[in-house]
Formats: sequence, structure tokens, C-alpha cells
Amino acid sequence: MEPNPHQDPALAEPEAKQRLLHSSISAYGSMLVRLLLAFAARAILARLILPDVHGLFALALQFVIMASAIRDVGLTHHLMRDPRESYGTVLAWSVGVGAAMSVLLVALADLFSTLNPDLPGVLRAMAIWIVIDAVIMVYRTFFERRLRIREIAGFEILRSLVYGLIAVGLAHLGAGVWAFVGGELLASTLFAGLLLWRARGQVPLTVDWQRLPGLLRASRYLFVVWAASQAFHRVDIFIIEIFSTTTYVGYYDYAYYFAFLVALTVTPRPLLPALVEFRDDAVEFAETLRLGTVVFLSGIVLSAYLLFFNADKAVAIILGPEWTGTTPLLRVLCLVPLVDVFTTTGGEALKVQNRDRLWLTTVVLNMLAIVGFGLLFTYNWGPIGMAWANFARLGSLLMLIKIFGIFAGQRRKLVSSLAQVYLLPLPFFLAAAALLPAGSWGRLLASVAAAALGGGLLALRFLPDYRRFFRRAQAAPAGMTGSPDGGTAP
Repeated sequence: MEPNPHQDPALAEPEAKQRLLHSSISAYGSMLVRLLLAFAARAILARLILPDVHGLFALALQFVIMASAIRDVGLTHHLMRDPRESYGTVLAWSVGVGAAMSVLLVALADLFSTLNPDLPGVLRAMAIWIVIDAVIMVYRTFFERRLRIREIAGFEILRSLVYGLIAVGLAHLGAGVWAFVGGELLASTLFAGLLLWRARGQVPLTVDWQRLPGLLRASRYLFVVWAASQAFHRVDIFIIEIFSTTTYVGYYDYAYYFAFLVALTVTPRPLLPALVEFRDDAVEFAETLRLGTVVFLSGIVLSAYLLFFNADKAVAIILGPEWTGTTPLLRVLCLVPLVDVFTTTGGEALKVQNRDRLWLTTVVLNMLAIVGFGLLFTYNWGPIGMAWANFARLGSLLMLIKIFGIFAGQRRKLVSSLAQVYLLPLPFFLAAAALLPAGSWGRLLASVAAAALGGGLLALRFLPDYRRFFRRAQAAPAGMTGSPDGGTAP
């Protein structure tokens, strides 16, 4: 049996599952620490800097993130499945194009003054972030593809810590928006430097420009998906800026941040490389996707229930009295991740199967729906209308239908797993809400206990499934590999 050309050395079954286990533990351990650090930094900064300044930085950051998506043209995402490991070529492209885009953004920044007169200055300062992010994306992909996330988990934690310390320190000195800018640039530069140091001598950096046309062709749909996804997730703040004020952009940005904090943080990073390894085994592929989705959804469900029943108290404790406008937005937005699970985990599965056009269709449908309904609802009802428009995710319904196709013969198992994740923790939260008044410390503490009980119940229910999954790796014959790959990667 020939080796799978998409498998990296030493990642054959059962070793792939062991690395998946280690990477999962490292990724979620890092996630928990970074979650706490980011949470603390946001809470402190909210009390030091007014909402309109937060809104200004949110606009600037989204600009450079979109610029980075254009710079990337999907290449770093394609690296995850590229059998030739064209790290050098992609790095040269990303840094070169990123530098050109940084210069262009500096030159054209004044065009965006119509959104906010202070925005051009912040954009000019943040332009270099596009280049820094280019380095981070390539080198982080190198470690993630090999399921070696634990080697960089400490660096990710340090990045969050440095950002928080610098931003809070500068904010305390009265730096305003420059506290965010300084913290982001310095922390990202440090992270990029640490990745370069850890990967020294390991990453193949040969630049072969003849490969570039093929790489661009292979990544074209991934690029459109990534760009559309970025627009889809954060176009709402620009719609609010058009119909409302920068202060409400700040309110909305914080509500969105806390509503999606767990969803964005617990994204199962080891899932994509694991799916690549098991792509030729339909049963293992489906089980990997199911278990990855269970972990992802569990975190989302617990956080959504906690925030929904305690939105007012959470805003009062974390952000303070200046942020009361965040409460109604948070109560709506915290439920949105519950209806959008497979856009993340299902998208990874489609990426591995080279079904990029289908993934693109789902993302574009979501983007068109949220923009269309967002403009209509925000025009009529203000920022709360934009929050409700987030539920209009037509592409997510298509994604769910297509993902069911992966679980041929196992759909009942998938549906049962999802239903249990949604329903098992719910009675604990309902009891806390029924017995204790809204906005009280008692309800908040009872809801925290409900989250712990619900999480424990989910662990008891699904831990045996995970044990069986990894036990099969230990029982597999040494050196077993997948069957030859039939993919279309160049």
C-alpha cells in the first residue's frame, strides 16, 4: 500500500490520533488561559476607555484583518492540505504583498475619514500589522498541520498576556486608542518572533515561483471563503456606523465579542489536520468530525445559556455603568452561535474534501442574508436590528444539509449527540432563572453552578466516546496508513 501523499512524516495512524490528543489538550489548555487573560483585559480596558474609542479601534482592526485576508488569497489555508509544503513560496508572497498593501493603506487612509475623522491615523499605525500577520499565519500553519500545537501554546498565552499588560498600562496613562494599537502591535511582533525562533531550521523555505500559479488556482475558493467570512462576521459594525454612532459600534463590538468569545476561542484547531489524516477512512472521518463538533458546541451552549440569563449582571460587573447599552445587544447575540455550529466544523470538513465551492456558497449566502437583513433591520430598529439580523444565516442551513451527507448511516447518532448537548445542561439554567430574580448575584452564582453541572454531565455522557476513539489508535497495527489519496491538490 502506497503512503498517502497528504500525510506528513510520522503522522500515520495510530500516531496521528496521539498527536491529535496531545494537540487538543494543548489547544484547549491554551484557550482557557487566553480566554481568562482576554476577558480580564477587556474588562479593565472598558473601565479605562470610553465606548466610542473602543469603536474606533474595532473599525481599524477590521480594516487590517480584511486587508490580511486579501493578502493571503487563501494560500495559508491551502498550506494545510498542500502535499508539497510550499511554505517558502507562500511566505515570500504573503510578506511581499503584505508590505505593498501596508504602503497602500498608509497612502489611502484619508479616504476612510468619512466613517470617523480619527480613523486614518489609526489605520496608518496599524498598517504594519498586515506584514506581521503574514509571518504568523505561515509559521503557525506549520505547527498546526503537524499537530504540534503544544509547542506554541505557551507563546499564544504570552501574546495575550503582553497585549493585556501593554494595553492596560497605556490606557492607565491616558493613551486612549493608542493603548489598543500599541498592545496589538507589540504583542503580535513578539509572537511572530517566537514562532520564527521555535521553527528555526525546520520549515522548508525554498521559494519556487513556478508553483505559485498552481497554488493560487488551488486556493482561489478558500480565498473567497475567507474574505467573505471576514466580511460576514464583522460587516455589521460598518452598518451600525452608517446608521448610528461610533459609541454604538463600541457597544455592539463588546456585545459581539462576549457573545462569540467562546465560539471563536474553542474552535477545534486540531480538527482540520486530523480530518486530513483520516480523509480516506469514512468512518473515522465522520467520528472525528462528530467529536470535534461536540466539544465545540458544548462550550458554545454553556456560555450562551450563562450570558442569556445574566446579560445585565455580566455587563454591570465586567464593563461598568458606561456600557449599559451593551446589555440588550448581548442578550440577542449570545444565542446566535447556537444556530451556526457547522459553519466552523463543517467548513473544515468541506475544505479537506476539496469542496471549496460548496463552502463558498454557504458563506456567501450567509453574508448576503446578514447584509441585506442587517441594512433593513438596522435602518428600522437601530443596532438591535443588526443583532437580530445575525440569525438570518441561510448558508448555515445548506451547510447542515450537506454535512448530513458525510454521516451516511450515522445521522441518528449525530442528531442525538447534538440534541443532548443542547438539552442536558438546560434544566439547570432554567431552575436558576425560575428561582432567582434577574440581575441578582444569586442568579449569576447559580448559573455558574449550572454551567459546571451541565459541563460535568456532558463530560460524563461523551467521555466514553472519546476513550473509544483514542483506544482504537492504540489497538491499530503499527505503521498502518490510509489508502492512497484521490484529491486534486496540485
